[in-house]
Amino acid sequence: MRVRIFIFVLIIGVICVPAYFIMSSFGLFQNEKVLVHYKLALEVKGKKYDAWPLISSYTAIDKKGDHRQLYYQAEGSGIEYLFQLAYGQYELKPSKENPFLDGGIHYTMDHPEYVREEKQYENANDYTELTHYYNQQEQVIYTYNPEASLDKTYVRSIITAGMTRTTGNSSRPVKDDYINISKLFKDKLGVNVKVDVDEDNKIVTLSMS
Repeated sequence: MRVRIFIFVLIIGVICVPAYFIMSSFGLFQNEKVLVHYKLALEVKGKKYDAWPLISSYTAIDKKGDHRQLYYQAEGSGIEYLFQLAYGQYELKPSKENPFLDGGIHYTMDHPEYVREEKQYENANDYTELTHYYNQQEQVIYTYNPEASLDKTYVRSIITAGMTRTTGNSSRPVKDDYINISKLFKDKLGVNVKVDVDEDNKIVTLSMS
């Protein structure tokens, strides 16, 4: 009897271990999800405006919770626009083109450069590209170093479910570092970021105050 139980447990283990790693590679056990199939919008006075060129596939949120955090890919283009939304440096462009939105956003150009890259050289040939984030007073509020250990206070390593990245002859799940925009903005800019998810219409709406 014990032998049969052992064999049964062994078989279950053989089945479950690969299944666990497969599900993990699709991000099923992580707390965040990348917004590949959603539209990003900004809420202003009860209306929703398309936040393009913010890219939804570079954006992630917590899968659940009353106060979902907003994340944006550290090495993806677009974080500059999030700073502009936080500081109100945009104009609203009403439009009826998309029946689910009230228009779009035109980001103004008269502002400091909030995201700046710097090459930190180790020798004449090798360097690490740092990303510095600045506030409106042009003070550095955070520096992202892709070569450093993961800073769990402001950075999350998030898998994009269902996508793979090919390197040479092998492929692996797409996994990138994301900046926790909600925490960074609250701690360093005094700006609260609220996230609202409309699953039926595939819209994730941001509001900043």
